[in-house]
Amino acid sequence: MRHAPRWALGVLMALVMACQERAQEPVPPPPAVSPTSSLARSDQLILVTAKVALPPGDVQPGDLPEPASPEAGLLVKYCSQCHDFPTPTMHAAVDWPQIVRRMWLRMDRLPDTLQIQIPELGERIALVNYLVANALRVSGAVLPPGPGRQEFSTICSRCHALPDPRAHTAPDWPQVFMRMERNMERMKVRAPGPEESRQIVTYLQANGARP
Repeated sequence: MRHAPRWALGVLMALVMACQERAQEPVPPPPAVSPTSSLARSDQLILVTAKVALPPGDVQPGDLPEPASPEAGLLVKYCSQCHDFPTPTMHAAVDWPQIVRRMWLRMDRLPDTLQIQIPELGERIALVNYLVANALRVSGAVLPPGPGRQEFSTICSRCHALPDPRAHTAPDWPQVFMRMERNMERMKVRAPGPEESRQIVTYLQANGARP
């Protein structure tokens, strides 16, 4: 019986060791399956678009105007059943009635199995009045002149009416603007570049309310 040459034995031992090492390697988990992968494309689009422009999730009940008022309690009770509750300053006073009406139509048409609480007529009136009274303060027909005016007008009108620069003081505007940038990122709206942001904040501070 002929013996295998030494080089062949060496190759065989290397193959055996390689197989043993590979067997000890952790097996990667299977790719995660999206919960919407079994849905039709039209349904997937509805689910994705339903999440666009939702209220930011960093607002707490104590951040609302007059947080202890019954009207603020109505907002927390009804408007947080399907998403994070909004702040009144998300929209201008002229926009809130139409937005709230659209939400009520959706609530009225949801199946009873979801157990969504529906506000009564008196509660709806009180809630709309609260939102309108504390809505975003919009700018006048003519913006104050100055550097950054055009950037402010173009970029800050993408999601809502232009706010009044006097709605906040100069020291407060940088923090408010950063919060708006986070909202834009969350809503998949193109955020301004660093230079545009600097110009907008400078403009708002120059025309902000005096402390």
